[in-house]
Amino acid sequence: MSKVKFIIKCLTNISFVCYPFIIYLSLRYQEIKLAIFYLAALFILRLLTLPNILVSMRWFAKITAFIGLSLLLSSWLFSQHQILFYYPVMVNVVFLITFGYSLSQPQTIVEKFARIKDANLPAKAIKYTRKVTICWCLFFMLNGSIALITCLINNLYWWTMYNGLISYILIGTLMVGEWLIRQQIKQ
Repeated sequence: MSKVKFIIKCLTNISFVCYPFIIYLSLRYQEIKLAIFYLAALFILRLLTLPNILVSMRWFAKITAFIGLSLLLSSWLFSQHQILFYYPVMVNVVFLITFGYSLSQPQTIVEKFARIKDANLPAKAIKYTRKVTICWCLFFMLNGSIALITCLINNLYWWTMYNGLISYILIGTLMVGEWLIRQQIKQ
């Protein structure tokens, strides 16, 4: 990966994690048009510099970038900043669809990730990855529902806190919890 692509990747990843805080600060300081321009440029850069990873995840990155651009454009055209609040909801929906669809396939998305590390997974591990995929689907349903509620109550502080902090803590907790369970199962 070239140095420029690496810098762009880091900048876009950090900015997307900070998306709720960018929206919060831009609204607080009445610079929403500047934030829309900045985020639109980042979504376009993401589309142009997508990494070569699993096909399903590349599709995910493209669709979320298009959703982000659509929400930004709609917000700008209609002068409705509340439209921007729905990005975390849509990301959860896309994750839910991606993980849920993989349940109907011979390999779930979690199994595909597991096979990156170990191509020869035993039947027990394959069954476990299916359960983990179901767990993530339930998480995305819950997380997306709470993100939607924060949009509907239209409270910028709570929207930012949940989508910019609490949801990431929940994701981290689920990842660590799953890792701990996996370690016990391996023994």
